[in-house]
Amino acid sequence: MESTPPPPPSVLNDNCSASYMTPYATVIAMSGLYLIVIFFFCKKSKKMCIPMSDSMYPHQKRLKQLERELKNYLIDEESIEVDDYQIGQTSDGFIFRGGVFPKTRNRFNAKVTTAVKISFPIVGKSISLLEDALRLSKLDHPNLIRLLAVSQLSFSVFRPMIALEWLPGGTLADYFIYKIREKEDSDRSPIQLKDMLSILYQVSQALKYIHSQLDEFGQELTHGRILTRNVLITEPDLKKCEVKLGDFGEAPSGLEYTTPIVAYMPPEILCCAERIPPHRPENDVWMFGVFIWECLTLGAQPHFRKSVEDIKKSFRLPDRGLSCPPTCPLDVWTLVIDCLSDPHVRPRFASTTNASITTRLSELHHIVSPALFLYPIPNQSVCTCIEHHCQSIPQY
Repeated sequence: MESTPPPPPSVLNDNCSASYMTPYATVIAMSGLYLIVIFFFCKKSKKMCIPMSDSMYPHQKRLKQLERELKNYLIDEESIEVDDYQIGQTSDGFIFRGGVFPKTRNRFNAKVTTAVKISFPIVGKSISLLEDALRLSKLDHPNLIRLLAVSQLSFSVFRPMIALEWLPGGTLADYFIYKIREKEDSDRSPIQLKDMLSILYQVSQALKYIHSQLDEFGQELTHGRILTRNVLITEPDLKKCEVKLGDFGEAPSGLEYTTPIVAYMPPEILCCAERIPPHRPENDVWMFGVFIWECLTLGAQPHFRKSVEDIKKSFRLPDRGLSCPPTCPLDVWTLVIDCLSDPHVRPRFASTTNASITTRLSELHHIVSPALFLYPIPNQSVCTCIEHHCQSIPQY
């Protein structure tokens, strides 16, 4: 019987390869690929369906860098709740009361009440808000507002959203308005100078910490927004409340005359010919001096209804246009004038000498008599224009 010769190797390989190309294998491979595509689309569908504004493309590189550096704070947008109640507004956006839900929800880890800041629909403001969040993420001090979370969609939509620490006492500006200036004398709680010095000391501690830090260029970090509306309190009792400084970010340029912050700007910024003059630590010292005056008057508006030219003329006066409150001791007023002096002679927060602002406030707090009280000083206007109906009438 003749034996059949074995097939050549090429025929064997063709038969083996053909055996794997069955319809069943094709269906299984295509089904697996389809499931992978569906899974990827479900995971990324929200980002894929949101159109990207053309004005955001120049900032894509910086946005990716910010997203990497803030990755520990990123949460889904469903985990951030925003109430209808608006509690404030800053140069970057609106602030609402809201909350942050933990990633794993149960009855033991309920929603955390926060302040939620949403940027204006402007690309520059959106980037500024994310830069603000990055600065806060790198700072840790008991007298500074903490960053809690950043929405994941902040890097793919037009308006970023961040969650900040919530203080139930509100801002110091609201305290002056609603707890002091809008109340009758009989209903108003007396404010001791000693308690106000404690508030000022806590704010100076926060600024001392900020000025001891360095930015990405190796320069001293600054705040640039030292106002009563940016100082938050834990409760409306100045004797035992804690204070935290918020709204950390870039200071506005000297040409932004429409904002109320003009009254706090130092001469080297307000009178500068540059469009965006650099903000330095000594500029914070001037703003802190105006802040002290605002606290000593219990909420009077500095340079009330003055034009920019009037404010510039006030810089030539000995008191810089901010008169000394009647009950202010000479030692406290000397500190205010020192903060409002020329840039090269102003005291510092982070100085190791006895002349630092923090040290002087601590000493004043210990030597000031508890019998010294502060009283609200009315806003004095030099404006006599008909359209404002000012007529130099003091206004609370």
